[in-house]
Amino acid sequence: MTSASQTPANSRGSRLAKLNSMLAIGVALLIALSAFAYYEDARQAERFERGQKFLPNLNPDEITSVKLTKGGEETHLRRDGDRFVVVTEGRYPAANESVNRLIRDVLGLGLEKEIGSGESLVDELGLGDSAAGLDVALQGASGNDMVRFRVGNNFEGGGSYLVRTDEGADDTIYLTSSGVTLSTDGESYLEKELVNVEESAVQTVRGSDYEVVRNEESGDLELVDGEGDSAKLSQLATLLAGLRFTALELADASGVADLRFSTPTEIVIDDGSGYSLQVAERDEKHYLRIEGFHTAGRIEVSMDATEEEVKETSEVLVRADEISAFNTLHGSWVYEIPAFTADKVRMTRKDLVAGS
Repeated sequence: MTSASQTPANSRGSRLAKLNSMLAIGVALLIALSAFAYYEDARQAERFERGQKFLPNLNPDEITSVKLTKGGEETHLRRDGDRFVVVTEGRYPAANESVNRLIRDVLGLGLEKEIGSGESLVDELGLGDSAAGLDVALQGASGNDMVRFRVGNNFEGGGSYLVRTDEGADDTIYLTSSGVTLSTDGESYLEKELVNVEESAVQTVRGSDYEVVRNEESGDLELVDGEGDSAKLSQLATLLAGLRFTALELADASGVADLRFSTPTEIVIDDGSGYSLQVAERDEKHYLRIEGFHTAGRIEVSMDATEEEVKETSEVLVRADEISAFNTLHGSWVYEIPAFTADKVRMTRKDLVAGS
């Protein structure tokens, strides 16, 4: 039997228990609401928006390798020091503007709509493993994938279908805002300009049977021991102005190893350096070998040299190093060039004489 003195205490305990229960329920509800709000915020943040970038958080400065694979053929660009080389083209240097354009195009991919996911869509939209689609892989300094994705069919109304393929990535298929046109031609990324020397910097040109020198007073190029055709002399002076190739072969490749090259044409420029050019022809194709040189000979700095003399010597040494690096690269290659460039190198004295 409960005594009257225990009733108030029991009543207070009951009320406290009920209050604690209500507080617990309130806390639980707050936690649930917070979790729901977080989930909603995350879902809102991940919600697709037309025009959003496919790879919004990728840092281009961290990309050290780009692989483009299509139809079983691969083009591989890799960072080597301060520039990229085309690994699949004999590690020949890539043109900076071509690499920058490629990375800019990849990072600039905008999305038109979210298509969905699933094996049936993958096959239907040309995104399967056996499809003739384009696979793109971007890697970082460690050699690990930063991202991989596959580009499938084009949409008739514009855009291309693509999907991430790197491990653990979202497998949602998207339609891009415009068609994806990333070039898979390795040669298109090559640095095709060999040298670029202004006409006014050319001081001397020596061919098989002639010599052309720049007159110090008039500044004009003149044919030694004869009157030269000014237009033809000007053509010689522009030989090194934006000198480019159209294709290249390793010098020991079977198709070019036995080419018979012409007598060298030497061009000396105003810093004392120069280039020696030889051409050959086969099957209506024209080929070039190019080598740099310096006229300074052995370079020494005397103990009592002036500051200006030291500066000049330093510039010569830097240029000599550049020539050495130039020969290290270009000595391994034979270049295919346009016919009009080869014709300039083949000029003889007869071609240069006025009225010829």
